[in-house]
Amino acid sequence: MQVNTVLGPVSTKELGYTLMHEHVMIADRAMRAAWPEWIDLEEFYDYAERYIARGKRHGVQTIVDVTPFQLGRDASVIRNVAERAQINIIAATGFFWAPAIVLCDKSADFMTKMLVRDLEKGMEGTDVKAGAIKCGTSGDALTELDERIFTATVQAHQQTGAPILTHSSSKQGALAQMEFFDRFAGLDHSKIVIGHVGDHDDVDFLESVADAGYLIGEDRLGVDRRHPDQLASETRVENIIALWKRGKLDQIAMAHDASIYIDYWEGKKDLGCPWDMIREFDTEKLEFQFGFISEFVVPRLLAAGMTQADIDQLLIATPRRFFEA
Repeated sequence: MQVNTVLGPVSTKELGYTLMHEHVMIADRAMRAAWPEWIDLEEFYDYAERYIARGKRHGVQTIVDVTPFQLGRDASVIRNVAERAQINIIAATGFFWAPAIVLCDKSADFMTKMLVRDLEKGMEGTDVKAGAIKCGTSGDALTELDERIFTATVQAHQQTGAPILTHSSSKQGALAQMEFFDRFAGLDHSKIVIGHVGDHDDVDFLESVADAGYLIGEDRLGVDRRHPDQLASETRVENIIALWKRGKLDQIAMAHDASIYIDYWEGKKDLGCPWDMIREFDTEKLEFQFGFISEFVVPRLLAAGMTQADIDQLLIATPRRFFEA
């Protein structure tokens, strides 16, 4: 079985250690067009190569980039990063919850055609084909726009087999997503990650996501190192251990939701061009990055009694199964 990466099709056997929900670059396309200095791409490529190298030292072989076009997805940039860093990157197509005036009158069928084109022909006028579909909600219930987006997502999945990764912002919002997917008879829930449900310190709730057949998005490991108000990574690890003991290990999707570069950075104001915020960062001093799972999470899982086979299930076998549509 093969999956589309930004450098072309790759056998799912070759994906290896896979991070299931990350971002290469979040940089607004309109701002980049209006002010070319918004980001220095050559400097960014050098920085991205160093950033990814730290994850690769721990065995990371594949990154799933889930940046929607509303957050500045750039297929050419993602491809260049993959080439320079020598890593598999699976890019997602999809529409995000953020209201975009261009979508106010677009039907689900119209959006389905756009998604399928990204998956089968290429994104943004390139031959870079998406390998997954991203969709998300921001509230406790689906808006009318959300319903159109989610309908298009399911229809594109049914036409192409591409798996789905979501963004959810609350427990009720995640439940609303699952209730929506339940409307489609025969939909294979094992091809859907309910994103960010690992934010909730409620193992019973996480188990219910797995019992409904979905993958549990434990995909913000380490985010508390950047946002101290988020659920502590120590607690997230304890919840993974609890799910393991309940027999749900093979339904956990692991990642960080880290961005190599993001042009909005909470807590840092008036620093001029956003690129100035990270251009001098020493990637070896960053705690929240693509190596955090290996450096922080895995040792604690092993100390709790997991075997290397269990770790391989989380980081290799489950992602491989997810992409074997």
